[in-house]
Amino acid sequence: MRWLNWKTLTASAVALGAGVGYAAGKGEKLPAPAYVADLLADLPAAADKLQPHSPARDAIEAGDLEAARAMLSFRPLSEAPLPEGFPAYTPVGVIEVKQYPAYRKAVGPGFWPLFQHISKQDIPMTAPVEMRSSPSQQGESPMAFLYQSTAVGAPGPIDGVAVEDAAPTVVASLGLTGRMNREAAVEARERLEAWLAGQSEHRLAATPEPFRLFGYNSPMVPKEQQYWEAQLLLEPAPKP
Repeated sequence: MRWLNWKTLTASAVALGAGVGYAAGKGEKLPAPAYVADLLADLPAAADKLQPHSPARDAIEAGDLEAARAMLSFRPLSEAPLPEGFPAYTPVGVIEVKQYPAYRKAVGPGFWPLFQHISKQDIPMTAPVEMRSSPSQQGESPMAFLYQSTAVGAPGPIDGVAVEDAAPTVVASLGLTGRMNREAAVEARERLEAWLAGQSEHRLAATPEPFRLFGYNSPMVPKEQQYWEAQLLLEPAPKP
């Protein structure tokens, strides 16, 4: 498998800090998913409520409640709005299954073609930025800037990028902090695959590359406040 070009991934996040269509609430933190408060209220009991292979669960079972509390209490910095209908961020250290609605995205071979496209078309920046790897990809790995809704623009080639509509998606997601790097992504994928192997409701989606990363923050955000998600795309497993 060809992995993502990490220099390109870092450069792509610059768009979030380039002053393109920021939300009025720039600098605020995203609201935590509702269930996080219940987990924090009784950390020893929270392990049984978390999915196997979740780092927060591992920390609780190892007796490191402070590490688990730090993970679950983390709230990402909002630098741009989420696309319309997107679910809340996955808490750090948690593996969860969640659903995404259909959304529109501009897909290109790297950061600059996408940045030039949204600048030329006056399309507000959103977060996250989508990144993938592909077994057949040559050169830079593709990435995507997400439109705020499917009512903006239209599918098709434009400005040297491809505007595409993504179908509704079910994913297994793991919330992470720190700078994106290959080692962290490999470990995250291994955790997600181990979780998937231990359940029977889902299987990997039939797509050339069922692994993706969602980056929420620009390089201007300090390392310890960076937030991103690693996700496996899923489909229902056949019933016995």
